[in-house]
Amino acid sequence: MKTKRTKLNRGQVLATVVEGTGRNKEDVAHKAGYSRSAYYKHIENPTLDYHILMAYGKAIRYDFTEEFPDMPKYIVEEPGDNYSKPVTLEDAIQLLEKWKDKYLELLEKYNQVIEERITKK
Repeated sequence: MKTKRTKLNRGQVLATVVEGTGRNKEDVAHKAGYSRSAYYKHIENPTLDYHILMAYGKAIRYDFTEEFPDMPKYIVEEPGDNYSKPVTLEDAIQLLEKWKDKYLELLEKYNQVIEERITKK
């Protein structure tokens, strides 16, 4: 006997995931390209369009294809990949660390080039 698989309510999944981030719902909606009122309409919609879920997924860096395997795949960017303004303090700290590491790496390469030029003279 086959067990009937119940369909997940896309709006409820969105609400649960956003709630789990601890972020401000209005900020999340804005980053996804929607208003606060649109967010509340979205979480009430059990058949929310996948392109809307993708927008939220990109905004909060969450892959909804785990819950909805038939949903088209999309890229979840790391903080700072798109040079966007960080939304949370955690995002800002991650971005700061990324650029600090990049700066130190480049500084190290620069110092090596200078040392090589000095020793060749």
